[in-house]
Amino acid sequence: MLSRALVAPAVVSFGFAASACSPAGQAASPSSTPASVASAAAAPAASGTAPAASDSATPLAEDGPGWLGVEVGMAPPGQAGVLVESVMHGSPAEAAGLRAGDRILRIGHEDVANGRDVVRIVSSHRGGDRVGLSLTRDGEERLMPVLLAARPDPDELLKLELGGDVAPAWRPLATVRGSVPATLGELKGRVVVMEFWASWCMPCRMTAPRLSAWQDRYGAQGLTVIGITMDAPEVALQASVEMGMDYAVLSDPDGATTREYKAFSLPTLFVIDRNGKIRTAMVGYSSAGFEKTEATLRGLLSEGS
Repeated sequence: MLSRALVAPAVVSFGFAASACSPAGQAASPSSTPASVASAAAAPAASGTAPAASDSATPLAEDGPGWLGVEVGMAPPGQAGVLVESVMHGSPAEAAGLRAGDRILRIGHEDVANGRDVVRIVSSHRGGDRVGLSLTRDGEERLMPVLLAARPDPDELLKLELGGDVAPAWRPLATVRGSVPATLGELKGRVVVMEFWASWCMPCRMTAPRLSAWQDRYGAQGLTVIGITMDAPEVALQASVEMGMDYAVLSDPDGATTREYKAFSLPTLFVIDRNGKIRTAMVGYSSAGFEKTEATLRGLLSEGS
């Protein structure tokens, strides 16, 4: 089992998923740390799926190590603290009003100099704890209270990282096999299962037969299964035949769509409803997770029948 991503300069693993593997070369850049993890070592293994999306926000848990929900990078030369590069949708940081471009100087009474400091300090607290962040914005120093939450499970965290429930548009993709529209929007009206996979990923070989069975069983009811890989088209074609993928396969050689969906562990699977919204996400392979996902599929397909 490999970590969902590695962050530098100090290697910190986070987001462990059951039976998942990490793509080579997917480590974060040395200048940024997804401090949204904030409870790396204590995060449980993922064995299921995220809850189906709803019109109301998913309540954040309070039982577990603290979680903030920001990605931070190095501050400009000569300036103290860490730079907030992005704020995760639905996170404690967003609720408190943090913005990209803020520079965090201290958390509580402790100075921060890098992303590791943010992870260490935040994870030393618990979900439900209130901490004070000293930061600068537009040249002024401010004190901002933040109510921490417990770190979400990897599946729900993946949904939060995407910034909401609407599935991101595809970047340019090459068709490997099957008939696939040029844009995800053209599949509106159908339920879509989108899996990110690779030829070298052993858990992906376990998912392929299940996805093929879903396409065969539910295709006439409005399901489209699509596999997306960063493998070159010729490699993807050979692997898809060997793995028995009886569904459409696309190649994402430059990784643009993979990054858009933040599929930094493989396999990563999304279920998208007839209106283009992500209804559930699953990182890694587990039989229980697939059973829950199939139940979600049946419900979504019945909504349009």
